[in-house]
Amino acid sequence: MRRIFQKKWMGAFTLVILGLWILKYLFLTNELRRSLPALLVFGLDLLIVLLAIPAIYYSVQLFSILRRRLLWKISRRLILAHIFVGAIPVLLIVIILYVASLLFYYQISSYLISNQIAAHAARVSSLNHSLSMRLRESMLSSSAPSSLKKALDEDAKYILGIYPDAAVILRGAEPAARREFVLGSGNFNPGKLKDYQVPWWFGGQEFSGLVLDDAQADIYQSVESGNDAHGKSRLYIRSLVFNDGQSEIPFSVEVSVPFGRSILDQLKAAIGQDLLLAGNATMSRLTIMLQTKDILPQNVICSTFDAERDQQTIDRPLWSVALSPFSWSAGSRVSSAEPDVLFVELSTSNLFQNVFNSGSSISQTILGVLKVVVGFFLLVECISLVVGILLTKSITNAVFNLYRGTEFIKRGDFNHRIMLKSDDQLGALAVSFNQMTENIQSLVKERVQKEKLERELEIAKEVQEQLFPRKAPGMEKMELAGLCLPARIVSGDYYDFLLFNPHLLGIALGDISGKGISAALLMANLQATLRSNAAKLMHGVADSAAMAPGEVRSVADLVKMINQQIYNYTSADKFATFFYAVYDELARSLTYCNAGQNPPLYLKGKEVKRLAVGGTVLGMFADADYEQETIRLESGDIFIAYTDGIVESVNEYGEEFGERRLIDLAQQYGNLTGNELQAEIVRHVLSWSHEEERDDDMTLIVAKIR
Repeated sequence: MRRIFQKKWMGAFTLVILGLWILKYLFLTNELRRSLPALLVFGLDLLIVLLAIPAIYYSVQLFSILRRRLLWKISRRLILAHIFVGAIPVLLIVIILYVASLLFYYQISSYLISNQIAAHAARVSSLNHSLSMRLRESMLSSSAPSSLKKALDEDAKYILGIYPDAAVILRGAEPAARREFVLGSGNFNPGKLKDYQVPWWFGGQEFSGLVLDDAQADIYQSVESGNDAHGKSRLYIRSLVFNDGQSEIPFSVEVSVPFGRSILDQLKAAIGQDLLLAGNATMSRLTIMLQTKDILPQNVICSTFDAERDQQTIDRPLWSVALSPFSWSAGSRVSSAEPDVLFVELSTSNLFQNVFNSGSSISQTILGVLKVVVGFFLLVECISLVVGILLTKSITNAVFNLYRGTEFIKRGDFNHRIMLKSDDQLGALAVSFNQMTENIQSLVKERVQKEKLERELEIAKEVQEQLFPRKAPGMEKMELAGLCLPARIVSGDYYDFLLFNPHLLGIALGDISGKGISAALLMANLQATLRSNAAKLMHGVADSAAMAPGEVRSVADLVKMINQQIYNYTSADKFATFFYAVYDELARSLTYCNAGQNPPLYLKGKEVKRLAVGGTVLGMFADADYEQETIRLESGDIFIAYTDGIVESVNEYGEEFGERRLIDLAQQYGNLTGNELQAEIVRHVLSWSHEEERDDDMTLIVAKIR
């Protein structure tokens, strides 16, 4: 309800319109309406139209909500699908068959009734011809009306024996007196006989059939005796025969049989259905529509069953049949809108009992086959219904189990499994779901382990950051800056500054093979080895020989000692590139040894020197020899040491940054301080690389001589 009435303005509009409409209904009388202006009255009448706006709006909202609620469950969707695909077409077929059977039933009834009426008309015509021949013989002997009356009564007994309520009228002329005479026999009104006339449209032609006497119906006494007489009908089965030119006395004989109880009884005996003739009954446009509610017992003219006058309606299923009689005054067919209507009982069993003769073996065979087909159809429908329910239940149960499984997963319970109940696609779906939950459970465990490992790596990163120099030592004649950017959480690159005294500084740069934890551990080992051996050499505690305090010993010897220790304590596939140099500020010199590291750059103005003197990488050969070189430094000189992550950084086209660009940057920004120059180099290298995750660690040391 909240969703239906969520639009407050529509609710207010509806209440206002509804309130005005209620006030109009209660207080707007006819007198008040006449006294109000026409425009105001028109506006009040428009309220009923305005009420259609909220009615349509709320109907659409209600339909939308009901549709969502009904179609949310798969079972309801399948039920609706079965209804639209199976039930509705079957229902339409049943309706079509029912309407077609009604039409067929109506046509059979109409045909049988019309056929029986035509048979009675032919019979009456045959009787009339026989009567005319006998009357002609009687006229040859005597043409007096008295003798003709006697002959007419005598010859009409056979017709009245078959149709007791019939009327026979003889119309002729006396040759001697030159006057016409009209004689009657049977059921007629003698006082009205003198008004008898033959309609003009005959023109001497014979006629037989059903007529509606709308000219002189009061001549014929068609009121039946007893309790069956309810009214007076103007319908007759009539035959008119002329004898002009065949006798000295021209005459015409008319036989009129009222369409009453006797005719209805004979029709009922022929078709096996009750009949009713009513007057002043309302006809529907579709003559097969049931008419019981429009028939009053007082309007019944005659019927084959008793219709009680104290009842309000005829409690029988009936439908109308168009008789289409001839108008006696006009000679044309009468429309079905005339007041006298014939109704037929809606009784399929009685009709088929008469149509399909029980003595016919063919009809019985056809009915038997029809019963077998109908029974088989009903059996197939029942089986289909049961199978459809079972299949729908299997589908909805599988969907429900999957939905229930997702609820367990949503709560974090990955131990839930779906029971396999079928070896089909739904069962395969359940297997896939169970495999998915197992994979998710494994992924969750792996994620927990990964998070644990990441926490450990974060701790390792914090520890490794403590191994790098927190800041470069401050030297009087050198600006020094160092930086390491790990490709992963921990780095395999290494740089270090060892301040032996205010004028003596050791500079180290290394690159461990591999990445990750193993490289970080070897890097820590390299740092510990370097620091312990460097301290021994510089302070004269080495085993080889005593050294004077402050005396710089061989850099190559230090690198050789580190190589032997790494070779002894690491696996054969592990090695490190290494660069080590000692800066002597008093002597303004730099003594270095390069063990396979990218040659550092020494820039003196436009000249560039690569510091490549040394030997092979550390950890590969136990007896490797190393050399060293000493260079003199001057004010303005620039020293750049780097790992391969700097020059091997590639852009989106696969082009490396390269040593040439590094030299150009150093020359372009040579007027900057050491820290500023390092920042510019790092900025250009990072902008050159297009990948978010770098392939290698980047380590950079920049020194500028003042």
